[in-house]
Amino acid sequence: LVLCGCGRQEQEEPLPKLVIGSDNYEPYFYLDEGGSFAGIDVEIATEACRRMGYEPEFQKIAWQFKDILLEQGTVDCLWCCFSMTGREDRYQWAGPYMYSRQVVIVQADSDIRTLADLNDKRISVQISTKPEELFLKHQVPGVEQVDSVYCFANTVDVFAALDKSYVDACAGHETAYLTFIAGRAGEYRVLEPGLLRAGLGAAFYKDDGSGRAEALNEMLHELVADGTVAAILESYGVDAQAALAGLIHGQ
Repeated sequence: LVLCGCGRQEQEEPLPKLVIGSDNYEPYFYLDEGGSFAGIDVEIATEACRRMGYEPEFQKIAWQFKDILLEQGTVDCLWCCFSMTGREDRYQWAGPYMYSRQVVIVQADSDIRTLADLNDKRISVQISTKPEELFLKHQVPGVEQVDSVYCFANTVDVFAALDKSYVDACAGHETAYLTFIAGRAGEYRVLEPGLLRAGLGAAFYKDDGSGRAEALNEMLHELVADGTVAAILESYGVDAQAALAGLIHGQ
């Protein structure tokens, strides 16, 4: 009896969790038809955590409260098509693992043709995003002063304002916006050039001393190098070569 007891296998220790905060921003982070978390960032995070020996725990958050939740420790990191560019000193970053263009979109019949035409115009953006900062801080080339910047909680409201002509244009990540308006070909135009080509990363609290940001950063480089990120991007119809240009050796 004693020998049998000693021969029992011990239960495996549960994996440490990495709590990832994000909001609904298809195709990067959203709930699928079965109510499960899905998207580009979800798949990248899941594979990175698997290789690192972590269990990812995804939490949908109100993006405007992201910094409070991060500082309180409610989430360990922020990961949702999050632009590192211009925010390098605000967080501990893991990334970039890809690039995304920030663009301005107008109605197809709009007389706005260039960024300079946005002077004295009304712009809708998602609250606490890079386009909001660019327009409010007058950092858009050729645009001295817009009439107003309207900040909304989600992409649905951003485009509703444009569709109802409450605003003249909207601004955000190109891939997310094109995904949202898919099936409505001919109704909108993307202004060229774009606002910004931004590196995307996962943001940890600036004073986080756990070493997780550094470990994740190394893992993201590995996932880019071995083609994992490219495969995930292509499965969502994203041009992986353009998104990863500058990250893969030789590009």
